[in-house]
Amino acid sequence: MKLFQIEERKISEIIVQDRARIDIGDITSLAENIDMVGQLSPIIIDSNNNLIDGLRRTEALKELKRETIEVRVADGVTKDDSFLIELLSNMDRKEFNWHEEIDLKYKLHNYWQNVAKENNKSWGYRETSKRLRCSLGGLSTDLAFSEALKVFPELREQSTKGRAREAYKALGQQATAIQRMNNFTDVEKERLIALQSGKIDIQTKNTIGAEALKDTKKAQEKVDSLTQEDDFVPDKIIKLSYVAEDYKTFIDKFPDNSVGMVELDPPYAINFNETYGKTSKIQSKAIDWTEKELYEFYFNYLPLIYQKMLSGSWVLCWTGKEHYKETNRIASEIGFATQQPGVWAKVGGSTNKPKTTMVSNWEMYLLLRKGNAQFNTPSLLSAINIATISSSQRIHQWEKPVELYDHFLKALGKPRTIFMSPFAGSGNCLISAAKAGMVPIGCDKLQKYIPQFYQNAQNYFGLNTKIETL
Repeated sequence: MKLFQIEERKISEIIVQDRARIDIGDITSLAENIDMVGQLSPIIIDSNNNLIDGLRRTEALKELKRETIEVRVADGVTKDDSFLIELLSNMDRKEFNWHEEIDLKYKLHNYWQNVAKENNKSWGYRETSKRLRCSLGGLSTDLAFSEALKVFPELREQSTKGRAREAYKALGQQATAIQRMNNFTDVEKERLIALQSGKIDIQTKNTIGAEALKDTKKAQEKVDSLTQEDDFVPDKIIKLSYVAEDYKTFIDKFPDNSVGMVELDPPYAINFNETYGKTSKIQSKAIDWTEKELYEFYFNYLPLIYQKMLSGSWVLCWTGKEHYKETNRIASEIGFATQQPGVWAKVGGSTNKPKTTMVSNWEMYLLLRKGNAQFNTPSLLSAINIATISSSQRIHQWEKPVELYDHFLKALGKPRTIFMSPFAGSGNCLISAAKAGMVPIGCDKLQKYIPQFYQNAQNYFGLNTKIETL
């Protein structure tokens, strides 16, 4: 028997009968791949058009409404030859290992990105996901995970991607610290070494006490003894801290099981100037992230944040509608309990197609909870209607009002525990946390917001109140 002749035949002429394979399974992905790059290998038929090998390719092309198919014609094929070819072609086939698939996606993304750069064009995760016809969120986390595989190649020994993620998560703080070490300055490396040896420089005066924070059991017992009904009367000295620092080193400073609430408001990765900015004709002054940066942050730092949090505490996470599903998925894999998003309805908004496109006048948020976290209030509405701050009074372009944070701190805050905000912006969340009797600690990598924040805090609490840093 010799296979040699390759030609095109009408799909309607292919005869399918007496086959071992009965269930062809889901051919959606196969059809999409053929539509994207064409039929990579011909099917095998005999001289009478009887199909020997390639049933799934045949059905996929039918699904695509194609009229012809590339075939390899095998002359003189006996009945047992036909069965043998079908058996061997399916037995010898080996699918990609999960890490081989991730590696190939990584290589393709970087190749296309380099080609685009040579042609003075931009190329990001969104363009790669469109080219590969896969979900943006899935691609982003795969490419972020490919970086982890370089640092921890032993993860490739896991049988599935899910098990590898679990193994990576189990590495915990060691994984995130080592993965970032190459990008740290000498000062940051020294700080990380101090953290790993148990030396921390966060002081928590007027709270549950630094010593208690180092003792997880004592800290949790102290927090559990507090209730929303406890009257917290702040001293005339309000203690809070807002520092100019990158979130990477900032989060590392907190001891494990010490934080009572976290607020996350990272850049939304929505390319404001190319989308909403075209409508309002306002150029964004804030520095946005790419989708790659956003998902790498969640993938690498949510596990670390989880470690820092007390059991039974909340994360308030602001997000763009393009990313909430994948953010929830990543959080769920880490161990957070998740739920459907809520919205903050705002006055105003605009659209360049008012007769056909609704005005977007809301912002989305997610609530992530560690352990058996519960609301301090009887319930919490998912839709909030609170007025924005006038543009003339803002110190940050995307500033959220103190009253908005008050709504969440009342329901989610733990008095006398740390409130962490790695993207504090205007710092209004810290003012609200101080009002709620928490210990507000925030950072922003830009120094420019901090002086005005302390002035705003002084004005908010009154001239008779002394504002001190921790």
